[in-house]
Amino acid sequence: MFVPSYLAVSRHGIYYFRWPLRVTTALKQRSSNVKVSLLTRDPKEALRLSRVLSYLAQQLVQYGTERGMTFDEIRRLLTTHFSEMLARHKLKVASSGRLTPLDKSAFENGSAFAAEAVQDGTPLVPGNSDDDLVSGFIERYELGLQPGTPTYTTLRTELKRAYRDYCSSVLAYDRSLDSYQFGNETDSAPNADGSAVGLPYISLQKLIERHTKDSKLGEQWTPKTQHEKADHFALLVELLTADRDVTKVSISDAQRVKDTLTKYPKNRRKDPRTRGLALHDALNVQGVQTINVQTINKYLQTYGTMFGWAKRNGLVKSNVFEGLHIRLNKKQSKIARTGFTDAQVQTILSELLNNTSGLVQLDYQKWGPLIALYSGARLNEIAQIHLADVRQQDGIWCFDLSDDDESKKLKTDASRRLVPIHSQLIELGLLDHVQKLRTHNAQKLFPGFQYDAKNGWGRSLGRWFNDRFLVKTGLKDKGVSFHVFRHTVVTRLLFGMQN
Repeated sequence: MFVPSYLAVSRHGIYYFRWPLRVTTALKQRSSNVKVSLLTRDPKEALRLSRVLSYLAQQLVQYGTERGMTFDEIRRLLTTHFSEMLARHKLKVASSGRLTPLDKSAFENGSAFAAEAVQDGTPLVPGNSDDDLVSGFIERYELGLQPGTPTYTTLRTELKRAYRDYCSSVLAYDRSLDSYQFGNETDSAPNADGSAVGLPYISLQKLIERHTKDSKLGEQWTPKTQHEKADHFALLVELLTADRDVTKVSISDAQRVKDTLTKYPKNRRKDPRTRGLALHDALNVQGVQTINVQTINKYLQTYGTMFGWAKRNGLVKSNVFEGLHIRLNKKQSKIARTGFTDAQVQTILSELLNNTSGLVQLDYQKWGPLIALYSGARLNEIAQIHLADVRQQDGIWCFDLSDDDESKKLKTDASRRLVPIHSQLIELGLLDHVQKLRTHNAQKLFPGFQYDAKNGWGRSLGRWFNDRFLVKTGLKDKGVSFHVFRHTVVTRLLFGMQN
């Protein structure tokens, strides 16, 4: 199993999460590490926990490098810090059991001391100064705050409040284990905001894992879809946190997710202006293009499908994401759905066959688009064709589009089909090209293609056609891509070929 660099194993077999920090001092810079026991020997469980903690660590480092922190930033940093501590405590309880009387007394005293310190302005620990405590926190997250400044004073006060509420949260969690709930129907009715009460706790991370596992078992997702869903889920975790109780996710939470999506930057992880920024900061970058309505609806559909699955499996009482998608008017929803015009088809054919602009330099750049134009096959269906798939059936040359090989993937069961090879492709020399490849012992129609887990076999062909060919021929427009070939063929089959 792949073990990332931020996981370490002790000599006793216990996994630790280790995260490097750059700690700035007045004299020099030195490397430091945050090291947290994950309290498990299971490598899979350690990997899952480390992913959550690595996200938290990235957030903390991002917040920590901010200079002149706002009140909201201080609160978010403290919330993240103590949320992670509470999550560690819950893991310890799950492994070793509840608080001992001594532990309970310590948390009760800590809460009382912190409450008194907030009210009276006294040190958090009686008889000691808070300077070392605050300075240690500042150094750990590289906040760069100086004693005597208003921000430093605010952090000192808010640290007391956060610690007070952390102690109270630990005690409240311990008290919640005094009793059991067995799904009494009167207790598990939804709240007014759509969240449910009385259902067993299940974290958002666990729900995502269970839903993903179920979908993979049913082979519902292609590799590309899996990557897409993973991106959608990562954003949901970023918004709601990994340990969020999904039975407590409300309609207002779902609406907040939707509101965020309407402001979400396009290509956030790639755009230099937003790459590496925390979500809050990325949303506030000016002049960045946001994702379109169709993409927003894809995210919402992912969340609605998962919560619908959770409802059917008795994990939540209601699907709070149901009906949140944005309705498109008919004009918007039909962009590029009728395919290329006759004039555009002639432009494409002229360039592919005559190569007047020098765009076609490799075999796949000619035959890939031509096969799409004369068959309506999908990009990846074309890209994964084996030479054995070019065969005769009842005396007719066909493409045998199938998933009879582990390297082949089809979108649906109905995608498994025989497609007659258009006479124009034969006239242009496709069968001669296939025979030439066979004489060179090739196995595939496009032997140079590499498999990409997200985009399948068609990445090279799709990128060349979408980003170069369409641009250079002046056909690039909103909604126009290699997939429009499919709409072109479907439209002409439905309404009759035009000469």
